[in-house]
Amino acid sequence: MKPLSPNKVLSKLDVTLITRHGLWLLTTSRELFVSFIDFPQFRNVPSIKLKHVAQLHSDILYWPDLNVEIPVKYVRCFPLVSPKPHPSRRSGRQAKTRSATV
Repeated sequence: MKPLSPNKVLSKLDVTLITRHGLWLLTTSRELFVSFIDFPQFRNVPSIKLKHVAQLHSDILYWPDLNVEIPVKYVRCFPLVSPKPHPSRRSGRQAKTRSATV
């Protein structure tokens, strides 16, 4: 695979955390987790090389020091916003028990 020119890089990503399980990447819209189980080639790589990552397209991650490309669809994605909380619903039995003890 030939190296890509710098003008083909869409955006740089922030590596927010590297653990023994994998690394967390922050994009503008979501957080990604690259598992060392799924991608063992990253397990023994120095953290300085893991931190040098870019997003080539909206769906490709690229580590130029390692010459590794990974499609985003193969990593775990997490939204940066939490879903709306659902109102808690009590069953009729819980409501009766609570009112009986009060």
